[in-house]
Amino acid sequence: MDSEKDIAQALAAGGGIGFVAFPFQRHEPIRLAVPARTLSLSQEETADHRRLLASVPSPSAKSGEPGTYALRPSESPEQWCGSVADAARAVRRGELRKAVLARRIQMECDAEIQPSVVLRRLAHTFPSAYLFSAFGLVGASPELLLAKRGRMVESRALAGTIRRGGDAESDRRLAAWLQESGKNQEEHRVLREAVLDALAPSTTWIEANERPEMLKLANVQHLMTRVRAELVADHPSFLRLAAMLHPTPAVCGWPRDKAYEVIERLEGWDRGLYGGALGWVDAKGDGCLCVTIRCAEIHGKNATMYVGNGIVADSDPKEELAETRAKLGAILPALIAP
Repeated sequence: MDSEKDIAQALAAGGGIGFVAFPFQRHEPIRLAVPARTLSLSQEETADHRRLLASVPSPSAKSGEPGTYALRPSESPEQWCGSVADAARAVRRGELRKAVLARRIQMECDAEIQPSVVLRRLAHTFPSAYLFSAFGLVGASPELLLAKRGRMVESRALAGTIRRGGDAESDRRLAAWLQESGKNQEEHRVLREAVLDALAPSTTWIEANERPEMLKLANVQHLMTRVRAELVADHPSFLRLAAMLHPTPAVCGWPRDKAYEVIERLEGWDRGLYGGALGWVDAKGDGCLCVTIRCAEIHGKNATMYVGNGIVADSDPKEELAETRAKLGAILPALIAP
């Protein structure tokens, strides 16, 4: 869509609600889909906005079982580790505070992959995630970019990751290490500051936990900061506020323009909707957008998976590679499970 006016007109002409997607690149237009039929839910049913990321139907497939498959990364692990080392050197030189580098893995199957089946598997494994199947992208994101209802807004910033342990005690040890990790604390600090700085000028009050809490998922643990705020009466629109946040340092880096330069130089491929945002917006100006991570594009018998890591001055390439493999454990099992 070309402008907020175009989106408002489309929503008014449709059912009053639409699904929107922000591509990773800020210069690319926002995508909008207005469903032909909408449902009216009670306040109790809509209390948890994770449940409002309903899907835009994808083309049906004959089977949800891929059978045998092959994985082909866009670059070798050694090449990606070299890019991590390059980005870390740029941070140490003071060119930027953080860059987020992603890996792209192609999956080729001997049978068609059904997005609805993948989404059900993700819902079972990640019941608290923001689930989506829209614009060809299927995923279960743990990260909330922005939710707005009236003048109240919320964001949940995630940066800093460690794998899950095999039991409660190892989970606690790994979480304690993450809480004390200078590298991960710096990565999270950059994100927290950026989110607060973007929202604060448009609020009457804003609050965030001083120390990041732990978010435990089925495959990994994250450092998380919850941000809540009340907007001023003459506040920017929901989409404009989201655009101020997007893309956050969690998926791009900081400063944003320099991080874009580093990503373009080291990745060499178009992220599309990965690292963007996806969710809903309504004619009243409310909405909810999650960050499009832990996701895959599905095209018949093929899927493209994406995982990324924040790189700071003391990032270790081998540790970063291991972290991407842990994150891949969110989407890959949903694609190949029997």
